[in-house]
Amino acid sequence: IENVVTSFAPRPKKTWWQSENGVEHVSIQLDLEAEFHFTHLIMTFKTFRPAAMLVERSADFGHTWKVYRYFAYDCAASFPHVPHGPPRRIDDVICESRYSDIEPSTEGEVIYRVLDPAIPIRDPYSPAIQSETQWVNHPRLNLDWEQEGRNLQGRAAGKLQFWGSHSVFPGPPGSCFCYGSAEPSPLTARLCTATCVGTEPPQLHTAQPGNMQPCACDPNHTQPWANTLWCHMPCHGAVPAGCDCNEHSRRCHFDMAVFLATGNTSGGVCDDCQHNTMGRHCHLCKPFYYKDPTKDLRDPAVCRACDCDPEGSLDGGLCDSADDPARGLIAGQCRCKEHVAGPRCDRCKPSFFGLSTDNPQGCQRCQCDPRGTVADGSRCNPVSGECFCKRLVTGRSCNQCLPEHWGLSHDLLGCRPCDCDVGGARNNLCAMGTGQCQCRSHVIGRQCEQVETGFYRINLDHYTYEAEDARLHQGSVVEREPPPDRPGSWTGTGFARMLEGGWVEFHVSDVPFSTEYDVVIRYEPQHPEAWQEVGLKVLRPSPVSTSSPCGNTIPADDQL
Repeated sequence: IENVVTSFAPRPKKTWWQSENGVEHVSIQLDLEAEFHFTHLIMTFKTFRPAAMLVERSADFGHTWKVYRYFAYDCAASFPHVPHGPPRRIDDVICESRYSDIEPSTEGEVIYRVLDPAIPIRDPYSPAIQSETQWVNHPRLNLDWEQEGRNLQGRAAGKLQFWGSHSVFPGPPGSCFCYGSAEPSPLTARLCTATCVGTEPPQLHTAQPGNMQPCACDPNHTQPWANTLWCHMPCHGAVPAGCDCNEHSRRCHFDMAVFLATGNTSGGVCDDCQHNTMGRHCHLCKPFYYKDPTKDLRDPAVCRACDCDPEGSLDGGLCDSADDPARGLIAGQCRCKEHVAGPRCDRCKPSFFGLSTDNPQGCQRCQCDPRGTVADGSRCNPVSGECFCKRLVTGRSCNQCLPEHWGLSHDLLGCRPCDCDVGGARNNLCAMGTGQCQCRSHVIGRQCEQVETGFYRINLDHYTYEAEDARLHQGSVVEREPPPDRPGSWTGTGFARMLEGGWVEFHVSDVPFSTEYDVVIRYEPQHPEAWQEVGLKVLRPSPVSTSSPCGNTIPADDQL
């Protein structure tokens, strides 16, 4: 580089380079004579910044070149085939315009970062990232000064600052570069030291000041490079206080991505966090643990296990790791599935049942018929799903009437009795929807209480003997008036009220001939339980004739 101007004025930038006046296209090529790991480029222009320029590098001593970045006042006009920024990946080649405006007219800067902080880097030690930061031997700048619309002509003048590391010793953590036939020592990739096996770098044998000084690392272990003149190795080793692992770890390492993300402030990352902690400073609790707000961050018991039911909570039992009012997080709080409730997410919400890990909503809705369930018709057993039925209703979903009942409805009891006629119906069963009883031949009506046209019937109790007219032992007659709005449930003047141990004796004298008869005793119990035992004895006026229809009767038949 020629045309270097030196000023002795008391200003920070005293020396600069300038091109010939009126030259539109200028190229600056540097021969650094050794391999560098390149991270930043800052160009400060004494005059206007160029209308268009590009930064490129050569990794084979100038035989081939690779473009890093295009800069232009009008990218579409200057570089029509180059995409306009911003970059999405570290290795994207784009054109940007923010450093090509005509203002300022002096002291304007052009800044290029190889590792853009806005782009996340998963692995800063990957070959692709190291390839981007590796700059061998030759960087070059191509500048175009004149552009239509700017009306500027003059000379390029300014100063360049390259930021990187000489490769006599390792570059970014994770790779060793040795000179000549030397090979890296067999150490772990992320703790690569300056030891090389084979030919030593020639610079180690020169007498330049400082090159034989030992590498002195930042005592806080948070800066990437040693701070002597010629030593540029990364620092690593045991954890000092500067890593700030909150007493949960004794080891850490330097991370270039962290260093850049913190604005070149600190790159220390703690290793092997203990006590169920994690994070750069061991300041976070691992999944399925939460920070106890009553304990200091350095307490070995600061992280407590979540107490969430894995069946009913989201993410298999994950809880809020720390208090965060802005995000609505409460340390240790379980996050329940949609249909699950409880501090531990261990029970179904009302109207849901069957807590299950396989159910993404936790529980399923109760399937209850509101007509047949008590109180809130949507509730059911939270485990089995069985609904709570009304008195005369049955079924898992309370959607069926009990036997001998029909007409499921919102009534208090849920269903009503079939009330099939004792004589006209075959039994007391009826259809649940209509209440229709099962009638005998030539009998009709819902209750089978009507005779089909063309037929007649006699009363079932054609021969009736009233108890109040009978002989009573330990009993009394109770007269009763029939109700005015419906038929009475009794005949005669009322009832004979009998006590336990008593008996009634009926005198039958009007049976016209011997044949098979049914003896029916009607009674209305006043106690909810049925009679435990009732005895019926037939007393005949004379022995039964063997030639009569009842000739095969034996004495035991008269004891019922």
